[in-house]
Amino acid sequence: MSRFQAQTHKLTSKCWDLCVDNPETTRLSSRSETCLKNCVERFIDINNFITNRFKDFVNRHKRKFVVTGVVIGGTWLALRYAQRKLKEYTENEAKEFIERNRRQQHFKSTERTCDRTILSLSPAIHEAIMNSVNTEELVAELQTATSGKYNIWERLKIKAFTRVSALVYANSMLVLLLRIQLNLIGGFLVRDANGDNALSIELQELYLSLCHHFRDIGVVDLCSLIERHVQPIMENISLKKPMSLRDTEELLWSIQNSVESNVYDNPIKAMAKYTLPPKEKIDVSGLQEHEIQQLHNIVSETVDLLESDEVASLLRSCISQSFAAVIDKLADQLAPFSQSDTTPGPSNEQVESAWAVVVMGCTEKNTFVHPNSVTMPLAKLIPIVNKLTETSPVKKDLWMYQLIRNDLVKVFGANVYEAFGQKE
Repeated sequence: MSRFQAQTHKLTSKCWDLCVDNPETTRLSSRSETCLKNCVERFIDINNFITNRFKDFVNRHKRKFVVTGVVIGGTWLALRYAQRKLKEYTENEAKEFIERNRRQQHFKSTERTCDRTILSLSPAIHEAIMNSVNTEELVAELQTATSGKYNIWERLKIKAFTRVSALVYANSMLVLLLRIQLNLIGGFLVRDANGDNALSIELQELYLSLCHHFRDIGVVDLCSLIERHVQPIMENISLKKPMSLRDTEELLWSIQNSVESNVYDNPIKAMAKYTLPPKEKIDVSGLQEHEIQQLHNIVSETVDLLESDEVASLLRSCISQSFAAVIDKLADQLAPFSQSDTTPGPSNEQVESAWAVVVMGCTEKNTFVHPNSVTMPLAKLIPIVNKLTETSPVKKDLWMYQLIRNDLVKVFGANVYEAFGQKE
């Protein structure tokens, strides 16, 4: 309002100066009045013209102004929305990266723990097999016996192949059992790290201790099962029968097929029967009610995994790999021999003609002999097979290392960890 008054006053002064000849006069002439009137009207007309033109311009381009305003406003809103979404995306990516890195580090730690646990428990499994299938007593009896040695040899050939077969099956089952247990519980831990369902230390220890059933009871049952299948196969093979590397491989393959043909006690299909105790025999006296329910759920998940087709196929693959490792070790033992070489058998006497090497009619000393071409009586092969199951503190269990580093086993463990580590 003050601005309008100032403009009006300025206009009045301007028109006064323009139209009045004598500013000091107190009476205007008709000419001056007409001039002042025209001056003011012209100013008003000009302002009205400008105002009307502006209104017309706005009316003519009203849609453009609306569209432009909408575009500018929409663009501003879109930019703000994009900035907010970009910030949220960046924050989520950072959180996912941190979580992914944490899970990856936890998985690697779980894998290392799993490998160490397998290597620490394998000697106990090996000792249980050695005690359950005792060949040392037969060897000692053979060394001191004055008669009936043939019957002792017959029993020894069954025990020797039972022991090596049991070691193959037990090692493969131990690797898969612990891989499942540790990755399953590792998945639960990373999923419920900060939740109300976090697993207690007591529950974890009890769950992991279930594998002791395999060491104490399962291995004995497994050895008995394998011996029942080895006996009819070995009884049909004479101690004097020449055995080549290929014959030995077919023999082990026959034992594997016979064991896995069992309908009720097949360790491939009923792995949980040998490796885990029944639920009703698990001592849960130190757990609370909700922990008992958690334990039963975890054990049920473990049994489902052990009896799944995927684990059966993987266990069969590990067993075949281990039997192949047995053949490789036998091939190392069947390095070229000459006729003059002698190696002690299971008795305290030197065996005539040592290994009875028959190599394509070639008997020259220091002549290279391919292991596949070497044959020897079964009686000479038995000590070699029996020696494969022996261990020493300085000797690494290469079979177990091969199973631990098996890519299929590692991938399966990672899948178990990922499946049970997903948040519900």
